[in-house]
Amino acid sequence: MKLTAKLFLDTEFTGLRQDTTLISLALVGMNGEEFYAEFTDYDTNQLTPWLEEHVIVNLFLTNNNQNWEDLRKMHIKGGKKEIATVLKSWFGQFELDRDQQGKIIPNIQIWGDVPHWDWVLFCELFGGAFEIPKNIHYMCMDLATLIQTKGYPPYISRIKNEDGYGLIDYRDQDGLKLHNALYDARMELKCYVEIK
Repeated sequence: MKLTAKLFLDTEFTGLRQDTTLISLALVGMNGEEFYAEFTDYDTNQLTPWLEEHVIVNLFLTNNNQNWEDLRKMHIKGGKKEIATVLKSWFGQFELDRDQQGKIIPNIQIWGDVPHWDWVLFCELFGGAFEIPKNIHYMCMDLATLIQTKGYPPYISRIKNEDGYGLIDYRDQDGLKLHNALYDARMELKCYVEIK
């Protein structure tokens, strides 16, 4: 099997609850690929003051827009079904690998930082884990586990504070902030590259 892509996933959602809903989702690839979505159909009744102050204020897309430089970098704002359809198309840019019988081999590896909620919500976009695109590996890799295997405590701040404590120096190229899914996914990629 050849690995065609490592993608770093982050989501923002309406709380640690079974009926949570997606607010935003980002995937960032090692070769500059980006997908960023803001959902218009999340449950606003589930918003807390913390979410309003740290997540909602960091959304930046205008109403119902799609924009992209090319298929590699896509931003979309819309409902869950629309975003899932566009995301399936976005995955089409990655090369398919097939076995001798012509069956698609999952050669896209998704990474997240403690991705338990992110992965479930990602899979649900497609109708469940058995419905994700066939070229995506069924197992999400955990950046926090990698961090621990490198000798750091898994809870260490990913970004260095003013005292220099943390993993990496990071400032987003577009001025995005922590708790924006695109910022967080870009930061995950940088952590991975610097500590692997």
